[in-house]
Parts: sequence; structure tokens; C-alpha cells
Amino acid sequence: MEKKDKEELAETEEPAEAGESTQQTEEGGEPPMRGRSFDIEVESTAKRRSLIIGLTWPALAENILASLVSIVDNIMVAGLGSYAINAVGLVVQPRFIMMAAFMALGVGSTALVARFRGARDPKSANAVLNQSMLITLAFTAVLCVVMLLFGESILRFLSTGSLSEKTLEEAWAYFKIQIYGFPTLSLTFAINASLRGAGNTRASFYSNTAANLVNVFFNYCMIGGNLGFPAWGVTGASVATVIGQTVALGMAAYFVARGKNFVFFDFKTLFHIDWSMIKRILNIGLPALVEQVIMRAGMLLFVMIVTSLGDAAYTAHMVAMNIQQLSFTTGMAFGTAATTLVGQCLGRNRPDLAKIYVRMTQRMGLVVSVLVALLLFFGGRPIVGLYTNEAGIIALSVLMLQIIAVANPISNARFIYISALRGAGDSRFAAVITFVGVLLVRPLISAALVFYPLQIGLAGVWIALVSDGIICYILSLMRYRKGDWQNIRV
Repeated sequence: MEKKDKEELAETEEPAEAGESTQQTEEGGEPPMRGRSFDIEVESTAKRRSLIIGLTWPALAENILASLVSIVDNIMVAGLGSYAINAVGLVVQPRFIMMAAFMALGVGSTALVARFRGARDPKSANAVLNQSMLITLAFTAVLCVVMLLFGESILRFLSTGSLSEKTLEEAWAYFKIQIYGFPTLSLTFAINASLRGAGNTRASFYSNTAANLVNVFFNYCMIGGNLGFPAWGVTGASVATVIGQTVALGMAAYFVARGKNFVFFDFKTLFHIDWSMIKRILNIGLPALVEQVIMRAGMLLFVMIVTSLGDAAYTAHMVAMNIQQLSFTTGMAFGTAATTLVGQCLGRNRPDLAKIYVRMTQRMGLVVSVLVALLLFFGGRPIVGLYTNEAGIIALSVLMLQIIAVANPISNARFIYISALRGAGDSRFAAVITFVGVLLVRPLISAALVFYPLQIGLAGVWIALVSDGIICYILSLMRYRKGDWQNIRV
């Protein structure tokens, strides 16, 4: 590679401005590359750091905004009473069950597109986008039918008979609307996963930021009945969410329909089934799906343990869970950068460079995660006070935030290592450690601390959550250092 190319400052790919030339001629008659320069083989540490930041900041800003919007969302719902917080919280796990398939497909799409981006093969990258869209549509149709038939029964099962009938009724009303609007969410996820693999994290940031702001606006309108809208309470919050998701889908589709990104809609082959590419997506996606199924099963056990403690403990738990999302945003954002960079480095046959990027990403992520941990540990009380004025719930929620804050840097380092392994195509390992952490460590420690022999209540659940994170960090670090991920073919 020429010195000039090596010293070129890499930028994250984003939609080109009107009139900007973005095409480069590829050797061997390949289709033209689209999107701005994305050179991972820069030699300067400062330029590598800039590349990591360019990939991370949109994902970090998106995650923080989503967490803040979720906090505002729950504060708005909380004005209706604690039953509303519990109703919305009860829907979280079955909703994540539905999302599991698309999160798994997203892992496969991101890893493959990153490899093809590194190998400068836009034709194959577009095949990934097209086939992931088709798979998503098929999975969505099946899941929506299943949840419409069994969703209410799932919610009642999760409640373990400890939540009020009003909470269950509101939860099902909220969930039904989410089911009908789920296609917008799943398709957006499919498009953004491919864009992330190409290095375009900004598109996801733009679309999801717009969705979150629209959600907050219509929450204000529909929960309490403002600006001439009906007062639909919890149901209004669900409708607002779906409206926001629809906006996000429109924006995501716009980014890939313009034809100015590395991945874009090829309308000639959009509905053409490519079984070989589907197989490659599923080779990475299916282990990730197993991971998500394990995760959801473990979380269902987790929720059942919490709901058995009663309404007050469950309310405190949901408030703390809502706020503690901030503690995971840094790890998830830097993990996005790790997935993209590792995949592209391996596509360029540069595992040595992949290691450099992972090491730098870990160091940068550590600094940010420590700052977030300090915020949660010392600043949790005023934030919790926005949800409720009940002293008992406030004290319990603050304690949970302090427990999770202590382990936040380690938990986020785990996210980055696992994301790097996924970028290499090693999604099977993530399924294994998820099984160990979520189905073994977390339930066993929770049972021992909550019920017998210690019986320390909700704090035991969160100590188990921290223990899971620490053990998974150790296992993911060992896997990464072993180095087998450098030789995985996808």
C-alpha cells in the first residue's frame, strides 16, 4: 500500500452529500466502491484513535439518548402510578424474546459486511443486506402470530401471581400494540446492522435519535392527553413507541435506497433468494440466536425471582434497571467499533491490526465506563427521585445502582471482548458464556441470596447480576487471548 494511502485519515462512512463523488474503480471489474474513505490500515496512533472515536461516538450518543429517552418515558408513565411502571416493565422480556432473532441475524450481517468491506467486495455486502431483509420478514411474520396467540399467557406466567390484575391488563394492552408494530423495528434493525458492518454507525444514530424524540413527543401527547390528543395512558405510550419506530424505518430505508453507501438497495436483486448467502448469515447468526434464547430464558427466571418479592421490590428493580442502562451504553458503543474493526481487519488479512484496535478500544472504553460508574454511584438518588417519592423504593433503587456501578468497568470490558469475537465470526463462544452466566451463575446465586440461606432480598438479585458480569469477563478475556478467532472463516 502506498504511503499516502496509509497516512490517510479514516472516516466513518456516511451518506455522501449531494454532488459529492464517492465512487472508486475496483480492480478486476468489481462494482464501484461507494461511501467515503474508510482506511483501517493507518499507522498513526492518533489516526487509529480518531477512527475508533468516529465509529463509537454515534453508537454511544445513540445508546445514551435511548437510555435517557427510556428514563423520560418511564417517568411519564410513572405519573399514572406504580402499576404503570410494572406493566411496561413486564413487557420488556417477551419483547426481547421477539427481538432475539433479529439481534442474532444482525450479528451475522454485521460480521459478514465488515469482512466484505475489508476485502473491498461491495457486491457480496449488498447480498448480505438483501438476504437479511428477506429472512427478517419471514421471522417477523411467524413471531407476531405466535405472540398474538400466547403473549397474554406469557405475561401472566411471568407475574408468578404476585402482580395485580390491573398491572396485567395494562401490560397486555401495551404488548399487543408492540406486536403489531414489530415489523418496523425488525426491518430497521436489519438495515442498521449491515450499515454498521460497513462502518456507518451514524445512520443508526440519526434514525434512532429521530425515533426517540418522536416517541417522547407522542408520549407527552397520548399518555396524559395533551395538545388535543386522547389520554390513553399506558396504551398511549405503546402507540408513541410504534410511531417512533416507523420514523426510524423510513430514515434507515432512505439511507440504503440512495445508493451512496457501501451497502445499498439493489432493487434488481432485492427479492432474489440467495441460499448460499443465507447459509453464511445463519452460520454466524444461529449461534447468536442460541445465545439470545439462553439470555431470554435466563432473564425470564430472573424476572420471576424479582416478581416473587412483590410489587414494591419489582418497582424498585424496574426503576434501577431503567437507569442502569447508562452503565452498559459505553461497553455496547465501543463494542460496535470492535465488531466493525475486527471484521474489516480480518477481511484485509490483518489480524495484527485487529489486536491493536481491540487494545485501544478497551483502554478508551475503560475511561468512559469509570466516569459513568461514578455518576451512577454518587448521582443515583436525584435520578430515582424523578420516578417516585416513596422513600422505601428510592432507597432500594439507589442501593441497586451502587451495586451495579462497582462492577461497571469490568462488565463493559466484557462487552468489548465479546463484540470483537463476534466481529471475527466467533458467535458460538458468546452462546456458551451466556449459558454459563445467565442460566447457571445468575439463577443459582440469586436463589441462594434471595431465598435460602441468606434471604437478603432484591440486593441478592443484583449481586448475582454483577457476579455474572465478572465471570463472563474472565471467560471472554481467556478466549480472546487464546487467539483462535484470528483463523475463523465466515
